[in-house]
Amino acid sequence: MVFLGDRVANNPLKRAAFDIVVVFLSVVVSALLIQSMSGRPKDPIEILSISFAISIIHCAILYKFKGYRSAWRFFSAHDAVSCIAAAIGSTAVAMAIWFSSIPAAGWLIICAGTAFSAIAARCVARLICNYGLFKTDSTFNNPLGQMRSDESPKQALMIGYGENVETFLRAQRNRASDFEIVGIVSIDHGDRAASLRGVPVLGSIDQIESIVADLKSRRRSPDMLILTRDELNGRSVAEVLSRIDTVDADIAWLPRGDQLDASGGNTLRPIKLEDLLPRPAKSFDALACQALLAGAKVMVTGAGGSIGSELVRQISALSPGELVLADSSEHALYEIDREMHVAFPNVARVSTILDVRDRAAVFRLMNDRKPDFVFHAAALKHVPIVEGQPCEGLLTNVVGSQNVADASIKHDVQAMVMVSTDKAVNPANVMGATKRLAEAYCQAMDADARERGSKTRFVTVRFGNVLGSNGSVVPLFRRQLQQGGPLTVTHPDVERFFMTIPEASRLILEAMLAGMEDGKNDQGIFVLDMGKPVKIIDLARQVIRLSGLRPDVDVKIVYTGLRPGEKLYEELMHETENLLATDHPSLMVAQPRFVQLKTVQSQITNISEAARKGESEEVVRLLKVYIPEFDASSSEAKKARDDKTRIVELRGKAS
Repeated sequence: MVFLGDRVANNPLKRAAFDIVVVFLSVVVSALLIQSMSGRPKDPIEILSISFAISIIHCAILYKFKGYRSAWRFFSAHDAVSCIAAAIGSTAVAMAIWFSSIPAAGWLIICAGTAFSAIAARCVARLICNYGLFKTDSTFNNPLGQMRSDESPKQALMIGYGENVETFLRAQRNRASDFEIVGIVSIDHGDRAASLRGVPVLGSIDQIESIVADLKSRRRSPDMLILTRDELNGRSVAEVLSRIDTVDADIAWLPRGDQLDASGGNTLRPIKLEDLLPRPAKSFDALACQALLAGAKVMVTGAGGSIGSELVRQISALSPGELVLADSSEHALYEIDREMHVAFPNVARVSTILDVRDRAAVFRLMNDRKPDFVFHAAALKHVPIVEGQPCEGLLTNVVGSQNVADASIKHDVQAMVMVSTDKAVNPANVMGATKRLAEAYCQAMDADARERGSKTRFVTVRFGNVLGSNGSVVPLFRRQLQQGGPLTVTHPDVERFFMTIPEASRLILEAMLAGMEDGKNDQGIFVLDMGKPVKIIDLARQVIRLSGLRPDVDVKIVYTGLRPGEKLYEELMHETENLLATDHPSLMVAQPRFVQLKTVQSQITNISEAARKGESEEVVRLLKVYIPEFDASSSEAKKARDDKTRIVELRGKAS
């Protein structure tokens, strides 16, 4: 059975050799059957000669007409016709030579046996290699919109090789389509079969330029590339797109086989930015979160922001008893409140304008609503703005966090979750330094609460940049594209960790679960294993590419220089922070430098006084005193991150 597996089914030479054996045996059996029926004794040498001739001629015909270019695990009716034609041709040649040796009806038996044996061998190989044999035929719609009947079909090139491609091509044969598949480009050189259901495999993705040039020379230049998402063989989507960057064609995803709908309701969809992340989305224990939050009163500060609003959506789906939406922006609060009214009308909610810097207002709201859980997402996050106004950044990010934390302990909140950022690690800017000071305060509050036996837990979550969040680089790129470009990147080497907004919100909920576990993760900050960082220049090129344009041809990319406080590289943990695994596969715990509660309270008192007086220079000076790692250089940051990455990888191998 192993001989009929992938090693035979995907190797042309082995397929031909196997065919020779199968057809040879089939003709021998047929000749012996004819001999027993006719009663004529036959010379064994003659039987073997006829069998050998038919098997060799049969395989030669198949080879001549490219019958061995199609993988057997994708055997189709098109390939069956080729087998039948080869059987007829080979039998006809043998019949012309040995006509008098076998009755006419006997030659029909030999021809039928030859065709049957060749087809049966391929069917058995497909059964062994491909357990998806019994999927039903499917259809799909044109991803680029309906074409007019007078338009000629678009030329499409498949990028990928495997189950989904075969299912897709099978569906293609059952309905009229607005485009024609001109070929298949495999991801790796290892895909040796040269056709699937009659569509030629033109080569691997590393040969894409020569493949497209050859198609152009034959006036078959592709108008569209269809990427098969489940068959990237370990390559990231961004890596694959970079290989096809020179092809001037639209790009779409091919749905998985189980997503193809016979009603035609599913379409090829555009590639989204989140598809470019160099790692899969992390898992999320929704049931455990629901068990904790169902029926509970939950408060979200910064509820109208990118992270806050997604938190509101995720929490609303977990059936809370009441949801308190707090934000200083009237418009943002109105938008999320209106959305919740439509999406979750049965969830009780209270929307209130709240400036977390107003300590009395924070305490009043907590006293009135008495939340069980508080998610603190309110912050000033834009590096250049906070860099120019450090007093405002300090008052919102530090004093605001202190107010929420103090009110949480005062009103016996079960858990306060503080949303932090990778910019708090080796901060090179005021925003990062203020978030690190806020982290230190929540760490100290949690340690003090545990020591005093308080039920309140303080959980800090740290993650990287969020794709598509308000004010982030992706919306900027899109606006620049709408204006015709160019796209602006600060530096060719600048890179960041990225995650999607839903993933970030789920991480926050997951961290809350982990932080509520007794005796675990003391004084730690939760971080997500975010994989490899993404270069902003690569992200810019992909944004252009996914808009149907060509980087450096249709849209230019220009470098503007690093902004004040901006680093080339970001890290998720400091070089001195110990990194621990948790019971939650998506989370790790970093244990940063710990500051006692009284010390950090005194620090905040001193620096907040300077901030209220508008003494910007004094605020920055004190931040550098209280946060010794503040203003680490880019080279130091990159070295620290790379060293920590190597440690994590070594620990993973050791475990």
